Amino acid sequence: MKGVVVLLIFGFLFGSEINDLELNIRKERRLPKEFLEFREFLREVLKEEYVEVAPGIKVSADCKVERGIASWYGGRFHGRRTASGEIYNLFKFTAASRTLPLGTYVLVRNEENGKVITVRINDRGPYVDGRIIDLSQAAAYKLGMMFKGIAMVQVIPLRCLSPESLIRFYDEIIYDLANTY
Repeated sequence: MKGVVVLLIFGFLFGSEINDLELNIRKERRLPKEFLEFREFLREVLKEEYVEVAPGIKVSADCKVERGIASWYGGRFHGRRTASGEIYNLFKFTAASRTLPLGTYVLVRNEENGKVITVRINDRGPYVDGRIIDLSQAAAYKLGMMFKGIAMVQVIPLRCLSPESLIRFYDEIIYDLANTY
C-alpha cells in the first residue's frame, strides 16, 4: 500500500512537468536536440544499399554472393557424422561448404530453372575442384538438379537479403527452415 501511495505522489509531483514539456514541444513544433541527433543516427544506420543479383532478389551491397557449381551427396553418407557433429540426414535441407561458417543459413538459387531453397550449412566440402556447395539429396531434388547431378547456382546468406526479398520468399524460407533439423 505504501508503494502505491509513493507512486501516486511521484506522479502528481513530476507528472505535470512531463506534460508541460510535451505541450511546449507540440506548441513550438520543435524537437529536442538529442532526439534530432538520434533520428539522424538511425537514418545513417538503416540506410543500406541493395544490389539486385537475380530477378526479385536484392542483397546488401557489402555482402558476398557466391556463384558456381553445386552438387549433391546422399546415400552412402546418410547416418554419418557431419563436421558440425550432427548426424547427416539426406532428407533434411542441409549443405556442405568450404568457406561459410557452420550453422549459416543460405538461400541457394538454381540459375538454370530459377528455383530457390534455404539450407543450413552443417558440413565441410565439396571436395571436388570447381564446386562451391554440396547439397543434401532432398535439397537437390527441390532445386530440380538431382537427376543431372550438378547445377550452376548462387549462394546467398539469408542475413544479406533485403527486407523486400525476405518478404517475397517468406513462406518458402519458413517451410525450408523447418526442414533443416
